[in-house]
Amino acid sequence: MRHYSSKPKNKFERPPEWPDLERPPELLPTAAGMNRFPWNLRYESPTELPGAFYAGNGPQGPYALPGTYTLKLTVAGKSQTVPLEIKLDPRVKTSSADLQKLFDLQMKVRDDIEELHVKVNQLRGVRSQLEPIRKRLEEEGEKGKPVIAACDELEKKMTPVEEELIQVKMKSSEGNLRYPNMLDEQYDSFRATLESADAAPTEAELTLFKQLHDRLEKQVAAWKGIAATDVPAVNDLVRKENISLVEVPAGK
Repeated sequence: MRHYSSKPKNKFERPPEWPDLERPPELLPTAAGMNRFPWNLRYESPTELPGAFYAGNGPQGPYALPGTYTLKLTVAGKSQTVPLEIKLDPRVKTSSADLQKLFDLQMKVRDDIEELHVKVNQLRGVRSQLEPIRKRLEEEGEKGKPVIAACDELEKKMTPVEEELIQVKMKSSEGNLRYPNMLDEQYDSFRATLESADAAPTEAELTLFKQLHDRLEKQVAAWKGIAATDVPAVNDLVRKENISLVEVPAGK
């Protein structure tokens, strides 16, 4: 449900728009002696999306439900485990069943954001490979034009998918004052709304999630079609020019 390491990850550093905002610690300390590390009780966050802007820390996993958990620490190939109990705030009177319903919806939102971010990262990874191909073939004049045209056509198909998934014009967290929020920003706002109350999801929230999910699935299907058909078509042309093929990255 959550994994931490003493080894740093390659993470996108967001611009310091909010100097007072503290991101949760990610690295386990390794100094000799006693060490202390706070877990914020959240499940794993979705894959990061470089260039995305949010009003806070951005998409995070939901809080763990009350119950008994196991902490596992592995050092130099040896592991130790200890039990951990999360207790419900005594001020919260919501039933376990309703808390479970809220958690289940929050996990669906987290999983959708994960899929959205992976697909955008894949799409951008493909785009980053097209530019070097264009530059090399532009030097070959007429010979390279068919491949360049295929790259341009692929770009033309990818762009509207990306623009539905994320607001590509947003250059700051307050960019939504100028540009409309797209799926990524809407999902994060919805995620924050669900966290605002310890209560079962309302019918309106369930309806909104279905609307967001259906829109996401439509764009995911469009991207899968492009990755399965248009990218190989470009590679068929690229292969003849003895240039490195375009690969769809993992997106994580």
